[in-house]
Amino acid sequence: MAQAVDLHRGDSSNDLARLADGFKAAAIKDESEMTPEELYGPYPRAIPVPSLDKNGTTPHPDVIENAKTMWDLKSTPDYRDKGTPDEWVPRDGRLVRLTGRHPFNVEPPLSILNKHRFITPSSLHYVRNHGACPDLKWEEHTIKVGGIPSLVPSPFEIGMDELVAMEPRELPVTLVCAGNRRKEQNMIRQTIGFNWGPSGVSTNVWKGVLLRDLLLRAGVSEKNMAGKHVEFIGVEDLPNKVGPGPFKDDPWGKLVKYGTSVPLARAMNSAYDIIIAYQANGEVLQPDHGYPVRLIIPGYIGGRMIKWLDTINVIPHETKNHYHYHDNRILPPHITAEESLKGEWWYKPEYIFNELNINSAISQPDHNETISIAENINGKYDIAGYAYTGGGRKISRVEISTNGGVNWQLCDIERKERPTEYGMYWCWIWYSLKIPVADFVGCKEIWCRAWDESNNPQPNNPTWNLMGMGNNQVFRVKVHMDRTASGEHVFRFEHPTQPGQQTGGWMTTMAGKPDSAGFGRLLEVQGEVTEPEPAAAPAAKTGEKKVYTMAEVEKHNHEEDVWIIVNDKVYDCTEYLELHPGGVDSITINAGADATEDFVAIHSLKATKMLEKYYIGDLDKASINPAAAPVLDDQIDEKGRKLALNPRHKIPFKLRSKIVLSHDSYLLDFELQTPEHILGLPTGKHMFLSATIDGEMVMRRYTPISSNYDVGCVKFVIKAYRPNERFPRGGKMSQHLDAIKIGDTVDMRGPVGEFEYTEGGNFLIDGEDCHATRFNMIAGGTGITPVMQIASEILRHPEDPTQMSLIFACREENDLLMRSTLDEWAEKFPDKFKVHYILSDAWPKDWKYSKGFVNKQLFSHYLYRPGDDCYNLMCGPPVMLDKGCTPNLVSLGHQKNRIFAF
Repeated sequence: MAQAVDLHRGDSSNDLARLADGFKAAAIKDESEMTPEELYGPYPRAIPVPSLDKNGTTPHPDVIENAKTMWDLKSTPDYRDKGTPDEWVPRDGRLVRLTGRHPFNVEPPLSILNKHRFITPSSLHYVRNHGACPDLKWEEHTIKVGGIPSLVPSPFEIGMDELVAMEPRELPVTLVCAGNRRKEQNMIRQTIGFNWGPSGVSTNVWKGVLLRDLLLRAGVSEKNMAGKHVEFIGVEDLPNKVGPGPFKDDPWGKLVKYGTSVPLARAMNSAYDIIIAYQANGEVLQPDHGYPVRLIIPGYIGGRMIKWLDTINVIPHETKNHYHYHDNRILPPHITAEESLKGEWWYKPEYIFNELNINSAISQPDHNETISIAENINGKYDIAGYAYTGGGRKISRVEISTNGGVNWQLCDIERKERPTEYGMYWCWIWYSLKIPVADFVGCKEIWCRAWDESNNPQPNNPTWNLMGMGNNQVFRVKVHMDRTASGEHVFRFEHPTQPGQQTGGWMTTMAGKPDSAGFGRLLEVQGEVTEPEPAAAPAAKTGEKKVYTMAEVEKHNHEEDVWIIVNDKVYDCTEYLELHPGGVDSITINAGADATEDFVAIHSLKATKMLEKYYIGDLDKASINPAAAPVLDDQIDEKGRKLALNPRHKIPFKLRSKIVLSHDSYLLDFELQTPEHILGLPTGKHMFLSATIDGEMVMRRYTPISSNYDVGCVKFVIKAYRPNERFPRGGKMSQHLDAIKIGDTVDMRGPVGEFEYTEGGNFLIDGEDCHATRFNMIAGGTGITPVMQIASEILRHPEDPTQMSLIFACREENDLLMRSTLDEWAEKFPDKFKVHYILSDAWPKDWKYSKGFVNKQLFSHYLYRPGDDCYNLMCGPPVMLDKGCTPNLVSLGHQKNRIFAF
């Protein structure tokens, strides 16, 4: 047989032209004699079309057309991959990115699945990556087949060429991410997973070797298989999410492999078609899909199909792999993240998610698709979509309802897949139903549900679970009768959600959420009904609802008398200033003005409830002069210098350069209004950066690494917080800043903050004079910027004798932002500045600093002793400050009034 060719050598094992020439159209073959390509081909092209910039620019059409393999596009990577570990992998820009730039987790638009239907182009197949894509070589990679000697008498190691020489098995298999349609669950209640839409599903024709054949070659017996498992381990080193785990004899380390296991009886059963695959759609695997070899378990969730396969073990028990337990579980709906760990729910076998459940979606009509009523009222519309199930079962029917499930209509099913010789079905089906357009009149929703041959239907209502997996309630598309700008009446169709951070969908509104999803009524659980309404004062005392003009509100604009407006309601916040955790400045910069945008951007529902206590009346909206745009006078300091920042108004600053520092951090350099402006930010203060992201105003505090000595510019070091298991959406603002390009602007305002360093160890906290001869500084992650700003100011002045000792804590070495500068300071100013590092997750072999988490012993050894002249400055994640820093500093004798957190 022909040998598969290494993609890295720029060749391909699939010559479509040659295959086309060799295909004899006139010959009529029995289907049992036909190849998969004759049955399901010709396969769609697998050439990615990268986006070269934010505007969607692509390589010239001739470049795409003339490309023979994906590697012909290697010189034009997608712009989002530049500066990441995956820049070497050509990728299609049409794929919807669900976790920012990196790691690569994507799904194709539903319209693309609808276009290609049964077989998905490999370059547009969904991808679930936990980290960087391994760069493996065909000629170097091997698979180790082994395990317990009593179960595997003849272990061996096999290379790719030898694997390909074995008898092949080739068949179409639909792969589905366990989180497919998860965003619908996240709209009900946030899960610990990111926002998959309905396109976390794709189908390729996979070719490989039956796992059974490899196990037989290793001498594995088919007798007494009960309780035994086959374990699969990939090459990746990934972060441990939870600690040492429950297995005392085999604890998990800081880094773990991605792995899983299946029962040996299933592995040895030819009917289940578990294969070790090296081709997809007639070509060697693409890197994101496991090149050069991966596991395919038909009928299982995609999370069990290990990519970049390294090891196969036969063991007498289920695997102890970290990811086998802390991923792909469907826990009961009342189990929260905290309860899941406390009750060890991850280790209860009844909640594992292996075999796919039944599911379907509507791909046609697409989200926001419209059809003219006048032009089509007498015609028919073709509703279409996909359906799949697990266990080798066949989809027996798909039904559509246009009246809320009162009546159901049977769809036509296009059955492309031929059952295996064991009668198994491993693929999705595509369905369609032509209905009169007139049926949309008065129709509120189109419902779709599938049944399989075990008579399992999709449920009508969702049941929430912590991981948001297996979401399979009836798929519902709303029907709206709209009028376009030109006056034309149309039917507009609205899907429940859009994938990733894309906006839109009827479930994104409060009205679109279900009454319950298995854990109680939503409004009660989310605190929108059960929390008592706070008293409205002082208007509640008089029983009168006061109305204030804008001119009246504007008079209350200083620290002794602070009124603000939020959503056309007036609040007197004077009494709250000292209690505000964000400091006085954060409120006074909005004194006498409308603070709606700023308040909504950074406050939770709980904060909104607290605000009601200070409600005094409503704003007279008629008193607002919409034409009265503020005229901003130049801000001038005591030296006559122009100041760029304005504490009461946002100023847009243009990005002039961007430098990538690591896989997830970068330096942004913005130009000020003129080359003569200085920023106007006192040392120790910070500023607000704001932007509209996905239709939502987002505002965050940042401290620049530049100062008033840097004329005409302001510079930030930013770490992009990608979506992850704990924070499925990641950092909104940091990902936005990651995506901006040269010439884009970002709104900034300030200064704000409770701390201000002046000179010679003198500083202010909430306006009170303080003095120190020594500063202990503790920084976690990006919390390095405010303490670094203060250290820079002190070291800039030789006459300032203040001493500093810094402990900088991060997860791994690459997270140590500005380390070279810190090391340079420690070397140049040994009597004034010292620094010590600690890493919690991973460290190099020659690491000479601390490992683990901040603790009392670390502080005792590296920080200055307590004293009236010693202050502790901290900035980092709240859990680090509240659990690791403050208690340990206090136990060492530091007074709480000498501990300050930015």
